[in-house]
Amino acid sequence: MLVSHLLMKHLVGRLQASDERRVAVFAQMEHNQKLSSIGRLAAGVAHEVNNPLAVINEKAGLGLDLLHMSGNFERKDRLISLLEAIESTVERARGITHRLLGFARRMEANRQELSVPEVLTETMGFLERGAKNRGVTIGTDFAEGLPDIVSDRGQLQQVFLNIMGNALDAVPDGGKVDIACSRMADGGLLVRVTDNGKGMSPEVIKHIFEPFYSTKKEKGNGLGMFITYGIVRRLGGEITVDSTEGKGTTVSITLPLTPPERPVEA
Repeated sequence: MLVSHLLMKHLVGRLQASDERRVAVFAQMEHNQKLSSIGRLAAGVAHEVNNPLAVINEKAGLGLDLLHMSGNFERKDRLISLLEAIESTVERARGITHRLLGFARRMEANRQELSVPEVLTETMGFLERGAKNRGVTIGTDFAEGLPDIVSDRGQLQQVFLNIMGNALDAVPDGGKVDIACSRMADGGLLVRVTDNGKGMSPEVIKHIFEPFYSTKKEKGNGLGMFITYGIVRRLGGEITVDSTEGKGTTVSITLPLTPPERPVEA
C-alpha cells in the first residue's frame, strides 16, 4: 500500500513537472512572437523617423552654411547656436533609431563577428534615461584588447537588457550598477553586472532560473531569467548569480569566442 502511494506520488510529480515545462515552452513561444511583432514595429518606426530626421539635418546644415557665409548682423551667433543645437539633437535621435533597429533584429538568428563591449554599450543606451532620472550611476570597466566573438547580436542584447533591467529595478534611487567585461583564461569573455541593491536570499537564488518564478509580484511574469538562461546556454555560454541580502547581486555570463556547432540544451 505504501509502495503504491509513493509510486502514485512520484507519477503525479512527474506529470506536474511535465505540464510546467510544456506551459513554459508555450509561454516562451508566445513571448518570442510578441518580441517579433515589437521588432517589426520598431524597425518600421525607425525607418519612418529617419527620413524626416535626414531632412531636418540637411536644412539645418544648409542654414548654418548660409549664416557662416553672410555678414555679421544682430543675433547671428544666437541663430548659429540654435541650428547647431538642432544638428546635435538630430544626431541623438539617430542614435535612438539605430538602437531600435538593433532591437528589431533580435528575433532573426544571425550569428556574426561582434564586439561584446559594443553590444553592452548599445544596450545601456536603452536604460540610461531611466537610470539618470533616478540618480543611478552606471559604471563600466571594459578590458582593453578584447577579441570579437561570433554570436547573435540580437539575442545577446536581449540577455543584457534583461539583466541590466533587473539590476536597475533592484537598486534604490541613487544606487549603482557596474558592468564589466574581461577575458578568461580559456580565451572566452566574462561579463559581470553588479548592483548594490537589496540582494537575494539563497532560497531565491536556488529558483532564479525556474519558469514563472518571480520576486517582482505583479510586475513580473517569472520568465525573464528563465528565457535569459536558455539563450545563454544556446549560445554556448554559462550564467551564474551571486547575491547577498542587503548588499547586492552579481550576475556573471561567460561567452565562448565561437558558438557550439549544435545548440546546447538548456
